Amino acid sequence: MKAEFKSSLLIAVMVFIFSSCSNDWGQSDPPAGNQVYPTMEKLVTYTFDTDEELDPLVFNLKSYPGGQQPAIIEDEIAASPVLSLDGGYVRMMNPWTVKESQAAASMTFWLKQVRKPVADNEARAEGDEEVQLEPQDISSPLFHWENENGSSKLDFSVNGWWKYTGVDGSWEVNNPTEYATGYITPDEWHYVALVLRDDSYGIYVDGEKKIDSPAGTDISNVVQFMTRAPYMFINYGADTHASFLIEDLTIYRNSISSKEIAQPKKGNIGGGGSGDEGPDLSKWIMVGADDNSNGFWQVFSEPVGLNGNGTIHYEFYNYTSGNENWHNWVLVITNNGGMSTGGDSELVVFRADNYGWGALYENNAVLSCDYNWDTFKEDMKGAYVSIDIVRNGTDIVITAVTTTADGKTYNYKMEVPNVNVPTIGTFFTLENAHLLFNPDATFVGRTYSNEEFTLGNKDKTSGFWSCWTPVEVFDTDFTNFGFEFINHHGANNWQGWNFVITNGKQAPDSGDGYAEQLFLRCDNYGWASLYEGCERTCNFDWTTYIDDMTDAKCRVYFKTDASGQFTMVARQTTADGRAMPEYRCKGDGFTFPLGIIFTCEGSWLDFSKVGYFPWVDMEPQQ
Repeated sequence: MKAEFKSSLLIAVMVFIFSSCSNDWGQSDPPAGNQVYPTMEKLVTYTFDTDEELDPLVFNLKSYPGGQQPAIIEDEIAASPVLSLDGGYVRMMNPWTVKESQAAASMTFWLKQVRKPVADNEARAEGDEEVQLEPQDISSPLFHWENENGSSKLDFSVNGWWKYTGVDGSWEVNNPTEYATGYITPDEWHYVALVLRDDSYGIYVDGEKKIDSPAGTDISNVVQFMTRAPYMFINYGADTHASFLIEDLTIYRNSISSKEIAQPKKGNIGGGGSGDEGPDLSKWIMVGADDNSNGFWQVFSEPVGLNGNGTIHYEFYNYTSGNENWHNWVLVITNNGGMSTGGDSELVVFRADNYGWGALYENNAVLSCDYNWDTFKEDMKGAYVSIDIVRNGTDIVITAVTTTADGKTYNYKMEVPNVNVPTIGTFFTLENAHLLFNPDATFVGRTYSNEEFTLGNKDKTSGFWSCWTPVEVFDTDFTNFGFEFINHHGANNWQGWNFVITNGKQAPDSGDGYAEQLFLRCDNYGWASLYEGCERTCNFDWTTYIDDMTDAKCRVYFKTDASGQFTMVARQTTADGRAMPEYRCKGDGFTFPLGIIFTCEGSWLDFSKVGYFPWVDMEPQQ
């Protein structure tokens, strides 16, 4: 495990009686902000729908000895023409060279790696009806870049292996000779998004984050090479070559957003709730009248508070009349963990249009944004907004990433120093707008970048009861506390996540009175003093369970009440985007102090969030 944490968190979800503010709030439209962020731009999409698309002035189609020249074929699953690379490769003019990237380069595409049969005749002769397939080739480059004389090269393989060798140095991650990541499994279609930044990189498969490395490593030379090399190759760059189908290759300048990362619908694949069909908004939380008739300071979201350091995160759709720049969302930061009652309780008011006020705004707050003010009013109609409020000591940084309905991305930031109160509160109001919040995205607690906080050995060799997360201790009833992580499952049903409810003590027993109230495994089995009295429900398909749990994205929520009743809810999504049946456990007789610890065996966990998910509905879901 690479990170530890000990401080408790406070979630404030309470409504206070409030007084209206002065009448001139929200009535001025200040000058536009400074442009300081690189802007995402789609440069080109190769749909590979017709042979005419393979313009010989752009694409050179080559075959290896005994192989086939790349060609466009029909694919039944994708339900469209796709580019087939079976013993051949493509050399093309590097599409990034048409416009200089500023701090990153991104690409998205559909991909299927096709394994070929081996020992087919022998297998059939022995009566084996299942044709044996080659092992997956995770080393051969899928994409390759090089300069004119071959002195600098960059490769990417399905293992997530980035490898750069150049006259200015070298860099690589996810070398398949060290371990297989399993990011992109063979013989099935996947939607892949890649982001290479000046100081980090991200790999997303079927809308799920596989890795998003923490900032810190200077790879700006790699980004510059990738976007300036004269040629880009597909299925080239090594002595061995895999077989691929590829479709809808899209090239972006700078970093893409969650909208481009989300898996779209494609033929008979994809559409896991984030693509063309859109998310199910029926359970989202609306603030404001849907005709945008509410005036300023008339309606409010429930407040969310944070004690000490941590992150508060919101995501919502912003709907506006579009009459004025300030007819949008407004975020309020208070000094009391809840809603504002006026006066000094409002530390900062953060308005969508690069303006604000409050006790710490004047002479303290620093704002920056890259909005296009000529199109701002239209851009905010139906825009999706992701906001982080990050506190570290006495400093607060608020960032808002706005994705417009037509795919443009804008960045907006406020830095607030000298916040000398132990607890802050946050809530939203608006003017001539309404907001639709994603309840599952709202969060307050600790966030971790990829592999910053892990449990268990990555080679899955951790034995039973050999690794533990630090205990989370609760002295009174609580609700909606949870853990978000990727479950890298082992070879057996039980080789995944497990949790322990203790008497508030840390595992293992160190002689300080450690005791277990409940031990529960991911595969619906457990033990300890209160296990037999627990009611457990799940409807897993045990024939596919191990595959389903491999690299599954897991959210495990907990709550208790004053009577001693305890509830756990696990909601999990497979690596290819399918929701697994809900897993629930409820029991009585639990006592405080109560501790929560995760452990694992023959597997490893990669945590991304630990804290409260205040707006998640923990009641049984269909």
